[in-house]
Amino acid sequence: MLVELIPFDADDAFEFVDLGCGTAEPSKRVLEHFRRATGTCIDSEPAMLALARRKLTPYSDRIEVREADLTHCDIQPCDLVFSAKTMHHVPPAGLPELFARVAGALRPSGCFVLYDAMSVGPCWGARVRQQAAHFRQRHRQDAVASGVATQQEIDARVEYKRAMKAAGQDVEYEHSAEAMSDAMSEAGFAEVAVVWRMFADAILLAFTPNKDA
Repeated sequence: MLVELIPFDADDAFEFVDLGCGTAEPSKRVLEHFRRATGTCIDSEPAMLALARRKLTPYSDRIEVREADLTHCDIQPCDLVFSAKTMHHVPPAGLPELFARVAGALRPSGCFVLYDAMSVGPCWGARVRQQAAHFRQRHRQDAVASGVATQQEIDARVEYKRAMKAAGQDVEYEHSAEAMSDAMSEAGFAEVAVVWRMFADAILLAFTPNKDA
């Protein structure tokens, strides 16, 4: 779905940044589909980056994998920024500054695609989060069955997350889609919309103004 939302044709040349890339599955999909795209994967965790580098070996001439903290790292000029299941690690007070850096890095008419779990109303939030967890588990099972991911990779990520939580280093925050949208608009994006939602998971799409605006 992320690939389908990217507003470029398959033979277009563009530059992208994957913020909080983890094991870089989204970047791999983008590089597969857009044969002239080049990009940078950014993450602060060496264990995740090691998996990412192995996965992206066939595309080493078109991708850079960089260790950096997305809350204050430089983001080079680009046409597309995407982030999958990362923003819930950024505290609410840090979102405006981060989104402003993303907007500042994107060229005119640049695109920002954000996928993450979002908080929902207190009366039905627990039930929605439960259904979202079931949905993700089915998605992981389908990914393994279809060969998109391996069970070993998924197990490694789960174990890594468990160890980080046990050490008190995996802090998560609840952001609503509405709060995310407001922060993006305030950061200078001209268009912001929730374009997909499944239980607690949502995808937001935003664009920077075109050069004639």
